[in-house]
Amino acid sequence: MSLTSKIARKKLDQKVAKYSSSEKTLEIGAYGKSTYGRFFPNKVGVDIREGPGVEVVASVYELPFNDNSFDVVLCMVVMEHLEDPKKAISEMKRVLKSGGTILVSTPFLFPIHDSPGDYWRFTKYGLKLMFKNWDIIEISAETNFNETFAVLLQRVGYQTKLYLNPLMKSLVFVLAWILTKIPRIARVVYGDIKKSVEEPEAFASSFFLAARKK
Repeated sequence: MSLTSKIARKKLDQKVAKYSSSEKTLEIGAYGKSTYGRFFPNKVGVDIREGPGVEVVASVYELPFNDNSFDVVLCMVVMEHLEDPKKAISEMKRVLKSGGTILVSTPFLFPIHDSPGDYWRFTKYGLKLMFKNWDIIEISAETNFNETFAVLLQRVGYQTKLYLNPLMKSLVFVLAWILTKIPRIARVVYGDIKKSVEEPEAFASSFFLAARKK
């Protein structure tokens, strides 16, 4: 991995790969160079704008597909950009077959991005609530304690103009790389300042959810 390779992307790909499928798959927010075709070769990309990776231009709130059309739905780093995520989840559920799988990735401790269209952050408990009418297979952090701070340092390099000399930007990426290589800094992580409840995933940069339509 190069110093500027996105740590968050690598961690997400590892999660998604476990659910790879040749079944009919719908990718929401597919604009750009999607990396998911290698995991889901029978994929249809949907986005609100034309462009690379997009086969169908449509809103996630009004998908132009019949009920029970897909075996898998991908919603990768999209939920935070939706003004009405509950409505979107309902529509994605409509086009998913009974027993089909939805995969969701959404940031938690992560900077504002694609401004001004970045509206939400979800904890794993928020995701559990949003998908309470599904069979949840997995909700897990995409990064550990060290990796989250490495991701944030990378975003400093990507999203800021730093003071001092040009070497500062290189130093930021070096520090991020070091954080991914050393043992975890935090021995125990808690979910409150009183340290009464252990919460190992309190410092996740993003959460990943896999759920099955009932």
